Amino acid sequence: MSHKIKFSIKGMSCQDCANKIEKELASLNGIEEASVSFVTAQAIVKYNPEAIEVTAIKKVFTWRGYAVTETRGSVTDAFEYKYKETARVFSVGILLLSSWLIHLLTGIPPVITDSMALAAIMIGGYPIASKAIKALIKRELNVDALVAIAASAAIAIGDYTEAGLVIFILLLGEFLESVTLARTTRAIKGLASLIPDTVKLKRGDLEVDVPSSEIKVGDVVVVRSGEHIAIDGVIVKGDATIDQSLITGESIPVERSSGDDVYSGTINKVGAVEIKATKVGRDTTVARIERMITEAQGRKAPVERTVDRFAKYFVPAILILSAIVFLATGDVRRAITVLIVACPCALVLGTPTAVVAAIGAAARKGILIKGGGALEAVGRVNGVIFDKTGTLTYGAPKVVAIKEVCGHKEEDIVQLAAVAEKFSEHPLAGAILDKAGEWELIIAAPDDFKGKKGQGIEVKHNGMHIVVGNRSLLRDNNIALSAAADEYMKDRERLGETALIVAHGTDKCNDICASDTHMPDAHIKDNFCCSKEVCGVISLSDTLRESSAEAIQSLRSGRIAIIALYTGDNLRTASAIARRLGIEEVAAGLLPEDKVNKIKALMEQGNTIAMVGDGINDAPALATADIGIAMGVVGSDIAVQAANIAILNDDILSVPKVINLGRKALSVIRQNLFFALVFNTVMLALASQGFISMIAAAVFHQTSSLMVILNSMRLLRWKRRF
Repeated sequence: MSHKIKFSIKGMSCQDCANKIEKELASLNGIEEASVSFVTAQAIVKYNPEAIEVTAIKKVFTWRGYAVTETRGSVTDAFEYKYKETARVFSVGILLLSSWLIHLLTGIPPVITDSMALAAIMIGGYPIASKAIKALIKRELNVDALVAIAASAAIAIGDYTEAGLVIFILLLGEFLESVTLARTTRAIKGLASLIPDTVKLKRGDLEVDVPSSEIKVGDVVVVRSGEHIAIDGVIVKGDATIDQSLITGESIPVERSSGDDVYSGTINKVGAVEIKATKVGRDTTVARIERMITEAQGRKAPVERTVDRFAKYFVPAILILSAIVFLATGDVRRAITVLIVACPCALVLGTPTAVVAAIGAAARKGILIKGGGALEAVGRVNGVIFDKTGTLTYGAPKVVAIKEVCGHKEEDIVQLAAVAEKFSEHPLAGAILDKAGEWELIIAAPDDFKGKKGQGIEVKHNGMHIVVGNRSLLRDNNIALSAAADEYMKDRERLGETALIVAHGTDKCNDICASDTHMPDAHIKDNFCCSKEVCGVISLSDTLRESSAEAIQSLRSGRIAIIALYTGDNLRTASAIARRLGIEEVAAGLLPEDKVNKIKALMEQGNTIAMVGDGINDAPALATADIGIAMGVVGSDIAVQAANIAILNDDILSVPKVINLGRKALSVIRQNLFFALVFNTVMLALASQGFISMIAAAVFHQTSSLMVILNSMRLLRWKRRF
């Protein structure tokens, strides 16, 4: 059985170092998948514990001189320099500055200033030399090796200050990169800090403070005003106003009372509640979101893999160029300068920094993007397909009308439908059960339950066959629909409502009618339909989201060529909704496989299609589309797994927002790659002609990497739609 492990890594100099580690890990027996990111300073490894041990995996990192720590559910501050590293940077800088000033302002013999420079070289150069030697042993050329070679050459000719400056520039660059890149993990670290260390556990009439890690499923915890909720659970007592903004990005607190679900990482703003734990520890919403964000930031975009392949051939080409420069000029320093400016750090950083920044920015807005591939694909989307229920509407339909067809009372029709829908998870089932509860009807459990995707429900109960669904389901059961009932349904559907047919009957009519004991509910015996026929129609209406029309308009203004509504509902209802929203293309009465086929047809025409649905009923369509976007998925494992992008904040406006973010990210990636390639080309030309020194080369090298990182960080300020 495969295991997945996550490491925090300290000491990597650039993304190229991470790529080499990733390649070595992938070559080991027992490693099924490995992702190493310099940008997030983490590695995620999927391995077979029967074939390889964790210690063997760690050795890949430690042998190269990197500190590696296994992380379990929390984000470590891998980019936050500790005192030792910070002291090293400033010690080297102070020694070199002092050496230069003393040489400039006094007549002290050079041996003193050279000694200070050598001290700076030893302090700053030791970790660089250690990693460089290990890289060279493996026949790899990384930035540490290049700097070590450059510094050694400077020392060999007696220029200690230049050697020290090359080392200092590398250390300072890494320090500045660490400070800048730390911003990319703030969204994740913010999630990790949402779980309180202790909670108040209810034990009888007492409240006991216990560590949150000790809470078990079924425990009841007390959460008062101003406190964070540590577990996923259901309120069993009390009312509260819950701030979910740090999880969903939703700015307005929501009211919650007994029977409502609440999630870890949220804050109780007003009130006191008792919550029964349903998920704890690593299974809670905040823990799952944290894991998914960290894993997503480590997944490479297709363009990143292309750049990595290019860099693999770029480095040998530069080695050849450096050798040519040396043979042509006989100048070792010029050849080394070529190597320093040509190191492709900025090039390989261009994509992952943008991906990490964009995913982090989206997470703060309640949007979960599952990797660089999803980010790149959503940036290329030119067609968006919407489901209706729970997407363009709130997914909370209500019963608005009941039509009696064969003599049953309204209560009888609702009761029959509720028996059929008792085990269904569809939003329409919830509306019928809510109506039954409102009328205080007794709802028995059916004996046999069979859900028909895109059609409805069939059940058997105490010898009775109950059918609740659309016209297609009636046809499959050879049940006739009267002209009057059909016309009534059409009238309701033109209003944008969904009309469900309720039919029942049995093949053993005489036996059942002969005895009250076989009746599911004796009080409706007199009106019981012995043959299968329609006994009523229940009309349900779902409220359109206030922002649905704005979202459609935003997509249209953003040059999205295809905007369509695909639904299992009937054409009249779907068309009424589409007209109100300005959607021109409508496909109704679709089964799940029909949606899949229509999406495939659009993709075969060269379109990049995003499917937006609830993540549960639309799972096949979400999985088929280039990008699956699931709405309202907080607390839903199925929904999150089904989609490439999960809208945690349940805001339909997040759809145009995330498409815009994808486009912005692609633009930033192109800018980074263009800048890095042009910069490297110009610097190579200057270095090969001897116009820049090793110190200048080191400065330019670090500057190019910082420029790429800073350009990517602009995505952290992303706010707009189109």
